[in-house]
Amino acid sequence: MAVWASPASAAEVPPPDKMAAEVTVSGRTSTAGNIHIQCVGSQVPKTFSEDKVTNAPGFSWWVSRHWALKTDYAEDKARLYLTLLEMAYPHLVEAFGHEIPGIGEKRMAVCYASSERRLRDALAADGVSWDFSGGGITLEAPKCAYVFPGADTLLYHQRYIVMHECTHLYQLCLLGSVYTTPRWYYEGLADALASHVYEAGPPRLTVQVLDKATLRNFLDSGLAALRQTRATAETIHDTGGSDRGLAFLLFHYFSDDPDRAQRLRLWRDEIFRFNSANRTLTESSRLMREIVGPWNQTNADFRAWTDARQSTFHFAEWGWEQDGDTLWAYGNAESGRMSETDVFLAPKEKPEYDPLRMDWPQGPMSPLVGPVARGTAEPAVGCLIDFSQTPGEGRAGLGLGVIPAQAGEVIPRRQPNPDKPAATSGVKVISIGPGKASGAGTYLAILIEKEKDLVMDGSAVGTKSETVAIPEKVRSAILAGGHQVGMTVRIAPAALEVTLRTRDPKASRAEEFQASWPLAAEVRERLVSRPLAVLSRDGRHGVTPYFDDGRRAEPDLSIPAPANRWRNPGDGQLAGLYRAAWALGAKAPPSLIGLRDKMAAAVDKGPAAQQEALAAHGAGVAQVIKDIEQCGAAKETAARAIAELTAAPSTAIIGKTPAR
Repeated sequence: MAVWASPASAAEVPPPDKMAAEVTVSGRTSTAGNIHIQCVGSQVPKTFSEDKVTNAPGFSWWVSRHWALKTDYAEDKARLYLTLLEMAYPHLVEAFGHEIPGIGEKRMAVCYASSERRLRDALAADGVSWDFSGGGITLEAPKCAYVFPGADTLLYHQRYIVMHECTHLYQLCLLGSVYTTPRWYYEGLADALASHVYEAGPPRLTVQVLDKATLRNFLDSGLAALRQTRATAETIHDTGGSDRGLAFLLFHYFSDDPDRAQRLRLWRDEIFRFNSANRTLTESSRLMREIVGPWNQTNADFRAWTDARQSTFHFAEWGWEQDGDTLWAYGNAESGRMSETDVFLAPKEKPEYDPLRMDWPQGPMSPLVGPVARGTAEPAVGCLIDFSQTPGEGRAGLGLGVIPAQAGEVIPRRQPNPDKPAATSGVKVISIGPGKASGAGTYLAILIEKEKDLVMDGSAVGTKSETVAIPEKVRSAILAGGHQVGMTVRIAPAALEVTLRTRDPKASRAEEFQASWPLAAEVRERLVSRPLAVLSRDGRHGVTPYFDDGRRAEPDLSIPAPANRWRNPGDGQLAGLYRAAWALGAKAPPSLIGLRDKMAAAVDKGPAAQQEALAAHGAGVAQVIKDIEQCGAAKETAARAIAELTAAPSTAIIGKTPAR
């Protein structure tokens, strides 16, 4: 039900600097604190859109510190999206390196309509139209992001689309256009920042997630497109890529490595200074060659980086959401199939730490599951199954020995519409649809059915199927324990052993039930060597998988840390070293290059190494400045290098690049 607010006077629209937007930032993760959100009815807030975004029948305005939202959604949705955008705001500032001039007096305008029809109404009220080839559009003339959820879309997608569009909106308000940067950058950045993992309570958002489960999964589709097209970094730079996942990959290639991230920042600030739609690609390519290196080397390094990447998840059958580590299934795949997300972690593989794999904060493992281990003589995997949203309905659990429906295919059959140029001048179209999955694979399934039975369905792998009733005391504990049950599956040398655990909170210990089935040698080999799957059918089930995936525990996210992937406290000082070396070119003294390289090498080595490098910077920067003064560079160039060395990243000036 829409909120019908009475008209508000101008005095009732609180100024931005009077509204709290307390967000705890720890690396790429934000946790919401006190975020002030207020409905101001039909009073149009002061925004960067000036007078170009107006009221529409049935819509109300809501404001937070940095955003003004026009929507026909009810209060809960308005608060959700503004909270989401306030959590994203510090990461937008980090991504672009600058706050928007005037952001303390104006807000960014967003229109989120509940349907395509209602968005047409809102657009018409603002005097614009759109061909509705996707779920979101950012208009340059009014400086407003317009979005609607589309048909049958995931809640993830509904968050993703507004974050994607508002990344474009931020760039538009900062620079005046997105077209003064290449397409790979403005689309790659928007898709990277909007590819997120959300946790409902307390509200927590992790952005720029490379390897997650839900659609759109740009790592999955981007790697598939790369295999099909053999695109290079240079061709993606020049064209934006034939698939949006390619731009996503190129952006992550630059931003997920400590050295390349600093060079990307240099390139970004230089292309922002250029800030012209004329010769954008030519200027960008020149800067890439000068800052990063020759294209042939970048192409080879990009290929090596992508060859080493593997998406952990493949969305095989509709439909799944993700809340932290938990996958929530709609359980309504077509033709009676299981909703299925494949997990490319074979039980017999030894887990290896990869900071770019499943790169969101890991929650603690449920005490009802485990122990789990991969790469052992008797590998074990597990999951916590939650029936609380549809008690007593359907079946959910794990699949083992997965062979995908179409080997090697990781692109959804029903693709979102490709980008389509708009007929209206000055319109930026971001065409994003919900997508569908590529189809069910075959596997041995271990499932809990209706909170009553344990099902082992081995028909697809050539072994028998069996249903075993769960004992009454265990079933009672499942109900009393919030409809949750832990399942641990051990692949023993000759049998599949399943342990169920659940606990009544009033009881002193967990209830446990075990069952086992014999395994032929060839069946066991398939189970240990093939991928896994998370499964659901006929219910809204939560499945939290535990696969001994090699991840490391996150630091305390309630403690603030810099908004970069490595939580590096010396990020600003390191950026200054890179900027100074760039300004001096061949005249850069060895002390500058040495200090830069030492700090860069420590970025991904953890807090102790980062602090040691930061201390080395404090002790050595004075000598570096003296060496710059004596390096033989022109006086103006040396002065600029020293200024760059001592300036914060956010102080870079947007305008024309000064001559070196």
